[in-house]
Amino acid sequence: MKIIAFDRFKPGVTMETITPLLPEEVANAWRLWKAGIVRENYARLDVPGVVIVFECADVAEAKRYLDDFPMTKAGYIEWECIPVTAPLPIESLFDASVDVSPPLDRTKG
Repeated sequence: MKIIAFDRFKPGVTMETITPLLPEEVANAWRLWKAGIVRENYARLDVPGVVIVFECADVAEAKRYLDDFPMTKAGYIEWECIPVTAPLPIESLFDASVDVSPPLDRTKG
């Protein structure tokens, strides 16, 4: 399941507050990315912060990863998580004769 997570700095937190934690914060995100847990990572343009797209079993699992980030542990940020899936579900739009059964990737022999 995809989980979209975005953070908010708590009142009074500044760049000076978080700068010492940035190297380990980024390293933690990179380790999770290499493990396939973090799928996408963005900087927000509207406010300071990030958006992370996780591949997890559920929101609780994503929150366990988020709770392990240094800035979360320090109490500087809080997270909002949104579980997402394909819209509608999209298969409901297909005619019953359209084959959507496995194998889903038919480019492999």
